[in-house]
Amino acid sequence: MKRAVVIGMLFAFALAFLLPWNQASAQDRQDDQKRVAFVIGVSKYRHVTPLPNPVNDSNDIAAALERLRFEVVHLADPTLEDLQQTQLEFLERLEGADVAVLYYAGHSVQVDGANYLIPVDATLSTVSELDSQTLNIARLVNLMDKFAKTKIIVLDACRDNPFLAKVETALADAGDARSVAQGLASIREPATYKLAQEDVRTYGTIIAYAAAPGETAADGDGRNSPYTAAFLRHVERPGLEVGQMFREVAANVVEETGGRQKPEYLVKLTNEVYFLRPDLTECDRLAVAPYNQIGLAGVEFDAIDARKAVPACEKAVESKPDHPRLMHNLGRAYDAAGKYEKAVAFYRKAAEADFVPAINNLGVMHVNGQGVEQDFAKGVALLKQAFRRGNRHARIAMQTTDFSVLFETAEFASVQKALKGAGDYTGPLDGDFGSVSKQALAAYQARNKLARKGLTLETLDALGLLGVIPPYSLE
Repeated sequence: MKRAVVIGMLFAFALAFLLPWNQASAQDRQDDQKRVAFVIGVSKYRHVTPLPNPVNDSNDIAAALERLRFEVVHLADPTLEDLQQTQLEFLERLEGADVAVLYYAGHSVQVDGANYLIPVDATLSTVSELDSQTLNIARLVNLMDKFAKTKIIVLDACRDNPFLAKVETALADAGDARSVAQGLASIREPATYKLAQEDVRTYGTIIAYAAAPGETAADGDGRNSPYTAAFLRHVERPGLEVGQMFREVAANVVEETGGRQKPEYLVKLTNEVYFLRPDLTECDRLAVAPYNQIGLAGVEFDAIDARKAVPACEKAVESKPDHPRLMHNLGRAYDAAGKYEKAVAFYRKAAEADFVPAINNLGVMHVNGQGVEQDFAKGVALLKQAFRRGNRHARIAMQTTDFSVLFETAEFASVQKALKGAGDYTGPLDGDFGSVSKQALAAYQARNKLARKGLTLETLDALGLLGVIPPYSLE
């Protein structure tokens, strides 16, 4: 039998993923977004053969991003001093940025899986110069991570590199065992991949290389390199989501180089991101969630007018049946109308299209048993997936609702047993969840770096106790 819950705790959980982000929503409108870019092009190297296109590339990228309302910090043929000083200016502008772009065209070198940008005055004749005359990409991007919500790092820096032999010789002369290689280190190398790990503070990260790791990229016979030319063709297309844009850029480069150059990219996004927002539908105006990237403040769940939103979103999905955001909008509209089975169907379709907010919503529907059989394990698995990918509402659902209001003696005894097995509780398994039990729970949570908000889904999952949550109904 499902337990009746008179207090508002579970109602609060039902709304946890729907809570309005009023303070953020105005900032999430694309017209009001803070967008900052650091664009660098190095052509006229002083100690190796110059490159023809990087400065052209950086000039054209900077101009395109300015048209897209980015604050652009642009460097052409910078010395190391120029790079260091201008990097500080870029970081100062980053505070509170919604989107930050780093675009580099020029030479780089990878040493032990770390990538370094090479300024115009570098010689790299000794090991000390490797550290003192270059810019470590990972360090710069880690700084970007502290200030910007979305980070897009584009490195057109895989050209045939005359600095490679210099660095190899310098390392050998110094007896330095570090390895050096052509091109850029793999995106999935620890020094690079850690930059793209999920972080609930951010929307996400994109890292894009002009060529596969360890391979070289063409500089091009025209004004721009093949990669930059393809990027410029797509970056100002209205409504092109950036993940799709990088796929299309890569496809263009592969085709235009006859397969000789194969760009690599890693997309870690928790929501749609656009350089130029899409044309909006009536469905978006009536049902898109707050905290979006399409230029609308969004509609709080309890403010959805289901009578208008359902037909508008049905029409939108009929026109674009595979569009994840529109499917998610329709799911929200059905959810607001109390048509939970239909809501689940469209949340599921959007989740299968990798739309992270829908993954979160589908998890909540499973936990609450709305439109689908109540299944705490399946619901939490979905919430964890969304949480790992930075969805803030999933974090709220996992970390802030105390399910102990549902528990009675038997359930509390199960918690005591699990805490005893973990070595945090030494008292009797009597189901009396008093101060001793609560202290043990707090110790377990502190040791495992869990939110100390009671018996949350996060904690119950860690203890292996999702199965002891009593069934409940929100009806």
